[in-house]
Parts: sequence; structure tokens; C-alpha cells
Amino acid sequence: MAKLQNVKAIKEMLAGTHRTQTRQTHYYGKTSTEIPEEDIYERFEDGKPKMWIETDANGHRTLVTQHNGFKSRESESGYLIRKLKKELEMPSKCPNCGADMHGPEKRLNEKFWNTHKTCFGCVLEMEQKIRFQGEEAWDKYQREKMHANAKAFFVDADADVKGLKKALTEEIRGVRNADGDIESYDAAMSEKKFNETVLKEYKKFKKKTLSELKNGKKRRQNKK
Repeated sequence: MAKLQNVKAIKEMLAGTHRTQTRQTHYYGKTSTEIPEEDIYERFEDGKPKMWIETDANGHRTLVTQHNGFKSRESESGYLIRKLKKELEMPSKCPNCGADMHGPEKRLNEKFWNTHKTCFGCVLEMEQKIRFQGEEAWDKYQREKMHANAKAFFVDADADVKGLKKALTEEIRGVRNADGDIESYDAAMSEKKFNETVLKEYKKFKKKTLSELKNGKKRRQNKK
């Protein structure tokens, strides 16, 4: 029975629905003024921390969000998994034109959603307008926009993959359930397996994408 419960807990964690990932508690108090820079996820416009990590004596990391007059807390792993899923999942409708993203052009939409966050039709229309402006405008778009977007995507993706690795390969200990008992959950996979599967495929995708963009830039330079 214990093994079945662990399997169920792991599936819930991967789906981002485990109670340790969705539960939020609220408390009132002052914001810490000595938060390490590497633990700050987001800041307000005035520079004050908006989202940051607090680590307890047992090494458990909790994401804290400052709201208007109170703070909320949730597990860091749950937040990272939901964020990654949200980035990777394609919506049913294009946020730009409202077209069906899962229709006949689904495969094309999936491809351009990862780079432009819009449907294939919107990307095609945008690129046609740029082409009409002349070769110089098109080259500038190719060099600056697409390459910059790819680099920015991988900056965020690197951090998300790092967080996903932590969430999947580390055992969760010291979680108190509704009955007051302390529970622990085994890691979903070993670090070795994560590196050989998820991390390997991610690095392969990243290298291929950046290489294609770089080589494309060189071909345009040689053409000139």
C-alpha cells in the first residue's frame, strides 16, 4: 500500500496537483531585507523583492510571494513544474488572432508556438509584411529578432530544466499531512536517468537550434 501511495504521489507531483504543490498559506509580517540575490525570482517596479525563496533548517525551499499586505507560500518544485508546463503547452486558440491551434495546421502551430507564442498563420503574415519592406529589413529581422528570441528562450529554459531536475531527482522529506504525521516521498527518477534522458534531449535540441540560427547568419553574410 505504501508503494502504491508513493506512485500516486509521484504522478500528482508530475502533474502539479499534489497537495504540497497546490496548498498555499497566508501570513502577515515584514519582508526580509537580506534576501540573497540568487534566491529572488521577481521584483516589483521599485526594486523590492516580489517572489523569493526561503530555506528552512532542513534545507526545504519554499517560494514566497509578496502581495498587498500579506504573503503566500508554496513549494518551489510545484511552481517550477507548473511554469514549465505552461511554457511548453500550446493553447487551444491563438492568443493573437483566435485561430484554432489544434486544427489541420497543428504541427506547424506547435513549431511556431515554441518560438513566437502565436500560430503559424500569424507568423506567416508578420514575415510577409517584413519581406515587403525589402531584403535589408528581412535580414535584420532574421539576425536580430529570431536569434535574440532563441537566446532569451534558452536562458529561461535552462533555469526551468534545472528546477525540474531538482524536483524530480530529490526526495521530499518532512512533509506534514492533514493528520499531523510526517511523510516522505521518493524521487521520481535518479539523477543519472534524468541526465541521460531529459537533460540529454534538451541539450541536443538547444545545440541544434542555436547552431542552425548561427549557420544561417553566416550564409547571409557570405551572400553579401
